[in-house]
Amino acid sequence: MAIKKTTTKKAPAKKSTSTVGISIFGGKAEQRKWEIESAMSTLQRAAEIQKNTKLMADVKKMAAEKAKEFNSIAAGKKI
Repeated sequence: MAIKKTTTKKAPAKKSTSTVGISIFGGKAEQRKWEIESAMSTLQRAAEIQKNTKLMADVKKMAAEKAKEFNSIAAGKKI
């Protein structure tokens, strides 16, 4: 006995009737505003980090360790 395959048709996607063009990414002005706000937030966080002397001491220590690793790589030495 043969089995009959059934297929279901998907309904076509509805088209928007709105005449206003809305982009989920915003316009260039909106993107620029977000970029500025993000940079401002980053600078505020950097200022907070710089005021924290214990954290900055640890950051400097780690930076020195990383610099040493990178210098080893640049000199062709194995890590």
